[in-house]
Amino acid sequence: MTELEVKRYIKNLRDLSTTPVLLGKILSLVEDDASSTEDLCRLISHDQAMAQRVLKVANSVLFAHSGEITNIDQAILFLGMDRIKSITVGMSVMHIFPSPGSFKIENLWLHSYEVAYISSLLSETISVTQPQECFLAGLLHDIGRIILYNMDHKRFHRIEITDTLLDQEQDLFGCTHPQAGAWFAEEIGLPYSVVMTIKYHHLPSATPDEMHLVSLVSLAEALTRMFRPRIEDDGIWTMEHNAILLEFALTQEYLNNICRVFAQAQPEIESFFATSK
Repeated sequence: MTELEVKRYIKNLRDLSTTPVLLGKILSLVEDDASSTEDLCRLISHDQAMAQRVLKVANSVLFAHSGEITNIDQAILFLGMDRIKSITVGMSVMHIFPSPGSFKIENLWLHSYEVAYISSLLSETISVTQPQECFLAGLLHDIGRIILYNMDHKRFHRIEITDTLLDQEQDLFGCTHPQAGAWFAEEIGLPYSVVMTIKYHHLPSATPDEMHLVSLVSLAEALTRMFRPRIEDDGIWTMEHNAILLEFALTQEYLNNICRVFAQAQPEIESFFATSK
């Protein structure tokens, strides 16, 4: 398989109307500076399944509003329009690639949601340019792996989660999952910071711009593997993560607290995933 074939597959996702109509409308709304909260509320409310997912995230203990938010108006009021946009875009993208029932692919989505969760927790301490994009960047950081999986299940299953993961992907698909994910994110018009985070989350030091969001999501992924390891997780701890801890002055006590909050949220996280497909 070649890089060109992967790019063609990604382009066809949009050209062949695989991308849900709702996602296209949401992206148009995100790009429109003149859009209002009423416009966003109306759009989300017209899709009952999407409205339920947004409310479930809004009521997450992550945002300290568990059980208090009962409608989209309240969700926008509590979380802000930008954060609701990010949540909605992320949920829509998940539904471009419905799980075919494979345990492995379901765990990939669960891993992505956990990274989104920890990214949001870290954003309370780490200063990022667009904190409202932390959840979206975390949720979609491994979208390239989902793309490669959907292109060729058998080829994908030949990849082992080791230090040579990216090299294996390059040999089998002609590109790596960060590259494929970034091409997809750019194709559907996601923010530049999210595209760059997806592309460089395995090597933050190579980011052409000094963006804390890339380091934050990379660290979140490594922490999920440390806190709750799965065979499918590819967040291998490297020297870069040690450097990130030093850069943001994150102590072991702070990480222990993140671990406790994450552990307490596990039932909620797994419940969300079970009902979001």
